[in-house]
Amino acid sequence: MSYSSALHLVRGVKSRLTSSGVAADALFAQAGLNEGEGLACDALTLSDKLSHLWELVVAQSGDPLIGLKISSPHRLGWLGVMGHIMLVSPTVQSSIERCHGNTRVGLVLPGAQRVVPQQRYDFVWCVLLRSLRCAAGRDDIAPVVVEYSFPAPANAHIYEETFGCPVKFGMPHNVMEFSDTDLVMALPANPPLAAGSGAPVLASLAKAEPPTFSAKVQALLASLLPKGPPHRDDVAAQLMMSERTLQRRLAEEGTSFTNLVDDTRRELARQSLSCGELSLKMLSFQLGFSEPSAFYRACKRWFGMAPSDIVHLAHQSGPEPESLQANLPRKSA
Repeated sequence: MSYSSALHLVRGVKSRLTSSGVAADALFAQAGLNEGEGLACDALTLSDKLSHLWELVVAQSGDPLIGLKISSPHRLGWLGVMGHIMLVSPTVQSSIERCHGNTRVGLVLPGAQRVVPQQRYDFVWCVLLRSLRCAAGRDDIAPVVVEYSFPAPANAHIYEETFGCPVKFGMPHNVMEFSDTDLVMALPANPPLAAGSGAPVLASLAKAEPPTFSAKVQALLASLLPKGPPHRDDVAAQLMMSERTLQRRLAEEGTSFTNLVDDTRRELARQSLSCGELSLKMLSFQLGFSEPSAFYRACKRWFGMAPSDIVHLAHQSGPEPESLQANLPRKSA
């Protein structure tokens, strides 16, 4: 999955369910999650459809723990921990706070009319934890504690076995708490860290600073790209500020709106081409290009090769070809 659209989200969940032996196609149709018109809805409606899906999955499988069992490891993306939560959680309301050397990640999955089932939270937490383990190269990383706002189930001990830490139920919020040391280990090994200049990144984590303004804009751009090229005035309006303020705040962080759009497209393209989940024509439109030829030219500029060559290389080399690793998004200037 990537961050570009509801299509990526739904396909990612479906692939995990299918690989776990669930008859996903019928359940997705029943939940109104067919590709096309079924996804042409607002985020809260989509969230309700996903909650309905999980209700159907639990009913069909007869397994209330299925949300703990179907996630698979995926690397943390360019948006970091919170970006990965956004990946599996449309309209997520989340927070990060630091407490006594630990980082607490809070999560709320809102809905319009349906109550969000616990299995959706199980799935999100498992994806996040397994992604951290994959990124850090250690299977023994575990949270300090996991807190659920749901009542304690009869098989609560299975949660502790799954997460490798105490799990508390009936708490005010849904929270997963990590030690800062483990989170630092899971930071992407990008060029600034490899070059020994990662101190600002680590210092930022230690202070539990909120995401940068640029990161917030990139997250918004990722959601807008499937609708076409994002316009600065639309983004400014969604952020409830003027275009001049948007430009000024981006300039303060050493970037620009044009650079962020390009960087966002490039990283989404890298992720999608590595996974090979979409046709090149579909991907070009998901990235907001008016025609596939424009996407082709962009790939040649970003990666030095055509998109079809990248897909072929990914199939030969695994999910993350070295040639793409070397072309991670540059720091916008």
